[in-house]
Amino acid sequence: MTAARPRVTFALPAYNRPQLLAEALAGLAAQSDAADWDVVVCDDLGRDDTRQVVESFPRARFQYMRSPGPSGAVANWNRCLAAGRGDWVSVLHEDDGLYSWYLDTVAPRLRDGVSAVAVRTVEAAERPELGRPPRPASARSLAYPPRYFIKSSMSPFPGVMVRRSTALALGGFDPQWGPLADYEFWYRLACSGPVEVMRVRAAFYRVAPGQWTERAWTDMVRLTHLLRLRIAREQFAGSPRVGRWLARFFSFRNAEAYARRFGDRPESLRRALRLGSIPGARLPSGWVWRGVRWSA
Repeated sequence: MTAARPRVTFALPAYNRPQLLAEALAGLAAQSDAADWDVVVCDDLGRDDTRQVVESFPRARFQYMRSPGPSGAVANWNRCLAAGRGDWVSVLHEDDGLYSWYLDTVAPRLRDGVSAVAVRTVEAAERPELGRPPRPASARSLAYPPRYFIKSSMSPFPGVMVRRSTALALGGFDPQWGPLADYEFWYRLACSGPVEVMRVRAAFYRVAPGQWTERAWTDMVRLTHLLRLRIAREQFAGSPRVGRWLARFFSFRNAEAYARRFGDRPESLRRALRLGSIPGARLPSGWVWRGVRWSA
């Protein structure tokens, strides 16, 4: 590790997937050498092969940290925030990845007053090859205000870079939200300061069997609706009926997607599907989303 404090830290919560970790670290090693960044891997299991993967990369930038014992996913995300030395931190899961132009894309937008900068992601079972955008540093950015979260978060996990001091001041990820802790945390970040989304695909989000979503989606149906109702109360206080309708509309559309993907019908999903009885439930979601953006 270099003694100087870097501007950006990529922090990876690792748990027993050294081959995927190696792929994620290779993507980081391909970032611009001229940029001021480092990497810390927080290993929640303490496997020798995980340490060996990290130590195969230049030690001036890549650091391995072993947890005293397994603490769970969300606690390890918070350990990553605390371990990062940079003013900005990107928590990157070991099964996801960043393209070589990620840092070139977000670095120009990392400035005072901004809570987080995100990029668009590619979602697939395996990372596809993409051509480098001609001018990633000059890509257009879009604001993502708090009321937008009634639909969804601004980007899947790997695309997000957060101001570390703000993240720590907010208490990091809340373990009570379980698999939805990232969504709830991004919302709190947006409430604390502007969030921007770059119109460049610069991150890879792996969607494959065995992931947490596959195991916890029944809880996610319920938790997502509770979070949307909270957002409705806080962001649509002047028009509560509209806020509640939006929360129910987007939760119903999510429930339909879960039903198509998994087929099971647990009670949480059946309740969410019953939201299809609200007036306007079959409106095109694009129309509703444009209405939310217009209201912001």
